[in-house]
Amino acid sequence: MRIRRIQDSLVRAFALIVVMTIVLLGAASLSFFRRTLVDAAQESTMQFAAQLSRIVDNYIAYMDDIALVVMGDADVRSYMESPREGGGPARARIERFLGSIRNVRRDIDGIFLLPTRKAEGHPPEPLEAARVIASAPGPRVNPFYDFASYPRPARGLAVSSAHVEDLMDGRYPWVISLVRELSDGKGGSLGYIQVDLNYAIIDSLCRDAQPGASGYVFILGSSGDIVYHPRQQLIYSSLKSERIPELLALRQGFLTTTVDGRSILYTAKPSEKTGWIIVVVSYMSELMAGTRRAILTFVVIAGLCFALAALVSSLVSARISRPIEALRKSMQEVEKGNFDIDITVETSNEVYQLARDCDIAVKKVRDLIEQNRQEGEQKRILELRALQAQINPHFLYNTLDSIIWMIELEENQEAIDVTSSLARFFRLGVNRGSEYITVRTEIEYLETYLSIQKVRYKNKLDYEIGFVPELYECRLLKLLVQPLVENAIYHGIKNKEAPGVVRVSGSLEGGAIVIRVADDGVGMDAGRLEVLRRRLASPSGQGVEPDGGPPSAGGVGVRNVQERIVLCYGAEYGLSYESSPGEGTIATIRLPLVEGVPAGEVEV
Repeated sequence: MRIRRIQDSLVRAFALIVVMTIVLLGAASLSFFRRTLVDAAQESTMQFAAQLSRIVDNYIAYMDDIALVVMGDADVRSYMESPREGGGPARARIERFLGSIRNVRRDIDGIFLLPTRKAEGHPPEPLEAARVIASAPGPRVNPFYDFASYPRPARGLAVSSAHVEDLMDGRYPWVISLVRELSDGKGGSLGYIQVDLNYAIIDSLCRDAQPGASGYVFILGSSGDIVYHPRQQLIYSSLKSERIPELLALRQGFLTTTVDGRSILYTAKPSEKTGWIIVVVSYMSELMAGTRRAILTFVVIAGLCFALAALVSSLVSARISRPIEALRKSMQEVEKGNFDIDITVETSNEVYQLARDCDIAVKKVRDLIEQNRQEGEQKRILELRALQAQINPHFLYNTLDSIIWMIELEENQEAIDVTSSLARFFRLGVNRGSEYITVRTEIEYLETYLSIQKVRYKNKLDYEIGFVPELYECRLLKLLVQPLVENAIYHGIKNKEAPGVVRVSGSLEGGAIVIRVADDGVGMDAGRLEVLRRRLASPSGQGVEPDGGPPSAGGVGVRNVQERIVLCYGAEYGLSYESSPGEGTIATIRLPLVEGVPAGEVEV
């Protein structure tokens, strides 16, 4: 499992909280800021559209006032009641009157009288070019003008969209026409008065009122026709489009949509006088230009806040984790087996209490370890003595059996020699008085033991003992080698028809003592050897037969040697066997290199 430092986890947690807070607050703030900008833009453009609508209404009202002034003139009314062809002083006065008005107002392109003589008692007459009076008497009325399509006001007044005025021959200006019907006061109509407003005035007014760097204003008629558009030619050539159906359905309010790949805010405001819809077009990219500055400012502030939060979280987390790290290092020393430390942590929070509890626990563990060590030492002493008690009677039994056999054969001198050697063998152990002996002493034991066996087996047995001199003063458990030599004689040489040799050698290999007991006896097959190895490796030699069993069994002596080595030196040391049928067996003891008396030496 991957271990994560508390300090890193705290810093990450603080950083995550700060980032989440910044993101949430930033998203909320930017959303609010964006909504505020949109609301402000909508309010501003609506006021702009309303102001423009009032200006347009004032222009139209002024044009209507001019039409009413013309209608109130006596010559005009008289002419409209009884139009006459040709010149006449009345017609000339009317032309001068209309021309003076046009000259005073440069924004008026023309004023026209179109009589119809639809008075009570008179049949309606069609509009005719000969009876039309214009404010500019120079050009004549267009003889091809279609008077049948002339707009008739529905409620006495009509305002047209932008169009090319072709009423006069040779003049085709862009104008917006106001047409007012002249009543005879008896429910009849005398004709129409038309006032043309120069389109350039509307164009100038709307262009001067341009919202933003790229925004513009256009005017829709009540039926959806375009009264004015700064890109009129593009509209007519279908190179540019507007959301006219939606604007007609909206009439007043706001519409956010996409036109020609750009996000647009439409602000619509209807004109009270004309029914036109004043439309202000604003590009959202311009309205939201402040958002980019706000985002940049927010990112800078967020970065500073994050850096400050990271610094504070690092200091706080370090203050929290430092005592824990000190406690961890103390416990690592305990893991190494150092229980003689005092665990102290300089802090005033729960970590101090934890450190104090750990210190108490370590001291208790130290006391328990010491108690367990003493009890284990006592137990080991008892086990060693029990194992030693197994070896000595075992060897004594076999030797006495040999003496009895020699006495029965009346080999009294040999029996006396063996008994003397046996006495010397036990006297060596008693005189030393220690469970641990030097290799030199172990060699004396072996020589005494083999001399006893040589007397018994005569020419059937021979032996060799060879240890490197560097091992003579090294220490090892007594009687480790003798049981293996005994096992080699009884299970190897004894069952061999020809004479046999037991060779005992000792050397230093890899910093350890290695003692080998080799015989050239009958040996063991692979099956029996594997059984012996498994039993030596099993706990306490489970299932190992006593002496006298088959060669694979190993006997009490072999099991005793393995248990004593493992008990005193550990499982990494011990006894191993190699054997082949008819070629002999090699028993190998591997022990640690110990010079002098080892700790825990047992006095017997």
